[in-house]
Amino acid sequence: MLDLQSMSYRNAPRLLAVVLLLTPVASQLEARQEPATLKPGVKLYVSQMEWNLDRYVVTEIRKQGTRVEMVPRAEDADFVMSSLYQKLGSHLISPGHYIQVKIVAADGGKEVWSAQASDFALFFGRLRPHGPRRAAQTIVKKLGKDIASAGR
Repeated sequence: MLDLQSMSYRNAPRLLAVVLLLTPVASQLEARQEPATLKPGVKLYVSQMEWNLDRYVVTEIRKQGTRVEMVPRAEDADFVMSSLYQKLGSHLISPGHYIQVKIVAADGGKEVWSAQASDFALFFGRLRPHGPRRAAQTIVKKLGKDIASAGR
């Protein structure tokens, strides 16, 4: 047993070195657990989002044929999609919207995927397609590409 009372200051650096060397090993062992990934066929629940984006996302997932199974309740899902919405500018000067979407594991809440979309443009912003439908198309397109690459 290690007696800290009788230990001299000469041995303190050795003890500190051992502790510092073993700390990364313990954290690496915890990190080796299999991370949750989005693969084709996972069960996904889309939570209610501002700007009614959830409705558009669900519609786009079905429309684009993204290979996930949509479930009506979070308890039945493997993953849960949620968003952060922020309005940019004013109604007259450069209006726009910024949406950040993330997917977390339903059991632990660990983030496994994220994407962002905006319909903000400084010049000629309203001449291009915009709104929640366009944001949902962008988000689901990114999701589809990532799921397809994970399925290979």
